Amino acid sequence: MTPTTLQVQKRLKALGFDPGPLDGIRGPLTDKAIVAFKKSINYKPRPLLGPLTLAALFDGAVATGQGAPADAPPWLRLAYGYMGLREIRGPDHNTAIVGWWEALKLPFRDDETPWCAGFANRMVQKAGFQIPDKYRAAALGWRWTGNGVRLPGPALGAIMDMERPGKPGSGHMTFVAGRTSKWMIAGLGGNQGNRVGVNPYSPTARDARYYYPTGYPLPEKTGMDTLPLVDAAGRTLSNEA
Repeated sequence: MTPTTLQVQKRLKALGFDPGPLDGIRGPLTDKAIVAFKKSINYKPRPLLGPLTLAALFDGAVATGQGAPADAPPWLRLAYGYMGLREIRGPDHNTAIVGWWEALKLPFRDDETPWCAGFANRMVQKAGFQIPDKYRAAALGWRWTGNGVRLPGPALGAIMDMERPGKPGSGHMTFVAGRTSKWMIAGLGGNQGNRVGVNPYSPTARDARYYYPTGYPLPEKTGMDTLPLVDAAGRTLSNEA
């Protein structure tokens, strides 16, 4: 559901961007506040309210999940709503990332702290499912706490974590969005090239493990052959061409 102008104005004001009078009228002050907000999250500074801007503004409350496979679990659909969101270079910080830290009750207030786990955990939390009570900023937090249900292999929407070679206790967390034409996992995650995007990962290297949140129906089957073929942007393809 698309938010009203008044809802947008109230949200902008709550985030510290002055939209002028809270009157439900889209005027120059509201447009100026929209531009300022978009600059704060490293989006093009234009007074346009597309699905990505709305997702960032309302922390996924109106994320469309555009591009997600039809049978994607809810947390993966939310994650698609943030595709392209980036860190901000320099002393400023992406307010959406800072908002995830706040929602997870973590002490960070920047976008330099590695945020792959913060992104994944916030999406699962936002979808209404349990996340770890601790290690919420750690890529291996699900395996350390025994959170969720470990799957025998990859499945659409699974939380995938991988160790980082040569750095015990360090790793990366992403969502399984599908597979590539080269039979790699298409991982949709945060802090991938300093943005939310899709990267290819080996399905077995780095002690890769897969999880579903507790309470969500488990997949009937797992494995690479159960995953949809997607392109580099996570869009579903119909063939290998």
